[in-house]
Amino acid sequence: MSFIKVNIPKTNIAGAGAAQGKNTNIVLFDWADVLSTPTRDSKGIKMVGSYVFLAGKYAIKIYATSSSISLPRSSEGEEDSMSFQALPEFTHPGSPVELEEFLANMTNRAVGLAVEVGDCDGTEAPYYKVYGSRCNPLSLMVEGTDNNEGVKDLIKFQQFRRSQSLPGRYYSTFTFDVATLVAIDAATVDVSTGDGEYQLQDNTVAKAITDLTNAVQNGTYTLIGSGGTNPATIASGGNFILAGAAGWTGLAGARITLKAFEQATGVFVFFEHSRSI
Repeated sequence: MSFIKVNIPKTNIAGAGAAQGKNTNIVLFDWADVLSTPTRDSKGIKMVGSYVFLAGKYAIKIYATSSSISLPRSSEGEEDSMSFQALPEFTHPGSPVELEEFLANMTNRAVGLAVEVGDCDGTEAPYYKVYGSRCNPLSLMVEGTDNNEGVKDLIKFQQFRRSQSLPGRYYSTFTFDVATLVAIDAATVDVSTGDGEYQLQDNTVAKAITDLTNAVQNGTYTLIGSGGTNPATIASGGNFILAGAAGWTGLAGARITLKAFEQATGVFVFFEHSRSI
């Protein structure tokens, strides 16, 4: 499908050219740990679907000093061979052993990086800017400082090939080391932990999930199936608007990501963003 051009007027967001807020927890992952990836829609920026990690594998978060987070982009090349380069960087204060171990073991690995933007300013729904791909990953680089002015590491990245694509916008969640455990036989899921993953358990009887409680506007929640004799189910209707009105069953390894929309004060409906299995 060819790209359909549209007008790009001045945004109605006040101070749109001011610095954009960014989540200071930077998401990093090893491409060797990724089972499957989202695709891009026909316009090449929005990512459809979710990152699915191999069993027992996950992404991590690294704290970044807020003012140090830089997400540049540029294009360069010769006639008929222009391409993009987008190399993020940020500073981590101090030099904890966990960071040094990460640097020692992840240098020369193919990595991906994601930075959450949007909701930090309250101006638009949150999303991740994702850098690197399986075929054109990032490589980790570091410049450490330890002197009378301070101790910190500048974490930088390199791509050894330019890319035909700009960083994508990812609207789903990542797998981290611990998912919030949902109680057995729960008909509602408490999502007060916030955006992220919620691990369902095999129930003692057949059980349908009817609601997510303590949600927030634009919250993104991924439910992970338990499998077993009585896995939880979700029917399309009521509080859940599922793609194609197709119900979901929490089989082992099955995942469904839901996006919260507040239709009245404290009253939410949940739209399916993506599912696997």
